[in-house]
Amino acid sequence: MRKLLSIMTLFVISLLTVSMVSALSEADLDWGTVKVNGDEVNVKNGEVLAVEEGQTLNIKVGLEAKNDLKDIEVDAKISGYEYSDYENLQDSTHLFDVKASTTKYVNLEVALPNKLDKDEYWLRLRVLDKNSPVLETTIKLAVEPTRHGLDIADVVFSPGNTVKAGRSLLTTVLVENYGDKNENDVKVSVSVPELGVKATEFVDVVKITDDHNIEKEDVPEMFLPIPATAASGEYEVVVSVEYDNYETVTKTYKLNVLEDERFQNTGKLVLAAGPETQSVATGKTATYALALTNAGAVSKAYLLEAATGGWGTVSLSESLVVLEPGKNQVVYIDIAVADDATVGEHLATLTVKSGNEVLDTVVLKANVVEGSSNNDNLSLRSGLEIALIVLVVLLVIVGLIIGFSRLKKDDDNEEEDQTYY
Repeated sequence: MRKLLSIMTLFVISLLTVSMVSALSEADLDWGTVKVNGDEVNVKNGEVLAVEEGQTLNIKVGLEAKNDLKDIEVDAKISGYEYSDYENLQDSTHLFDVKASTTKYVNLEVALPNKLDKDEYWLRLRVLDKNSPVLETTIKLAVEPTRHGLDIADVVFSPGNTVKAGRSLLTTVLVENYGDKNENDVKVSVSVPELGVKATEFVDVVKITDDHNIEKEDVPEMFLPIPATAASGEYEVVVSVEYDNYETVTKTYKLNVLEDERFQNTGKLVLAAGPETQSVATGKTATYALALTNAGAVSKAYLLEAATGGWGTVSLSESLVVLEPGKNQVVYIDIAVADDATVGEHLATLTVKSGNEVLDTVVLKANVVEGSSNNDNLSLRSGLEIALIVLVVLLVIVGLIIGFSRLKKDDDNEEEDQTYY
């Protein structure tokens, strides 16, 4: 019996000894160097650190281990803020070990809210493990309002975060001044960089009140025209506020764009160009005509782009053509030949697109000659008139083909609907 009691006593003592060895205490470590935003803070003599609201505190803590430390962590926390359940005023490390007679440095980050009261707060630095009392040191913070401070309080989009291509996005921005100075001529911009659209407004922002309540200012509504050719997808909307000459605050949002059906790649396009080749003198203008016919079943929008080399300057009578099914339109292409253009054959290209898809490319040729005469001009004009007549004939033929195909389709449908007795 005595032997059994001795064994139990030794077991209990060994447990207590292990517990005492593993427990974390002030005898195990010293607080070494503590830096906030690169400046060393003397935590032992109660130094008060002046900080500004909205500032981010980058904290570097040195732990001087006297004994081996296992599975510990370090955290930093500010308490007493009314909205701390919405804004995270703390940071912590992962678990780590420290060997005796070594120093371990850890980095923490705590962002001070813009709405933090002008008061004194404690930044608590703590070392913890799973079953020991907390080892803590504090840094007193004297929070001061920043001289210049603006933020984007809210952004509202209308009709919402989804808009159809070809329509406008109405943007309302709410700016808040949490600084200690008036901010005049504040520049507020909203843009969709991928689509190349941007809107800007200027506004005066009222300073905060004497009791340090944050003032908010509505920015005049801004319209962003979404290009009709924009493809479906998610785009980034950038809202920026520029103030105090050099300061900028930016926030990004997501916008879902729906494609315009008129630019979808459905249906068939019929092209007829004339004349595709003509002679023109240097310093004169060559005129071509292109007829477009929508042989599809839905309305379509077509984009036309023309390009030449350095031999001439091109212009279009229409760059965007919208056609209902079976309809057609003639577009004129004028190429002003440069005075110093070399004599000989030159090429120009005319590209027809629907959305981002290239439907067809037409090559126009110009035989550049020296000098000019009235006969040449008359010849060009007569050639163009003949070409237009040919185009009209082609359009009539195409129209008849479309009409006959639809008529045949209607007749087939009627035959299917008939009942025989």
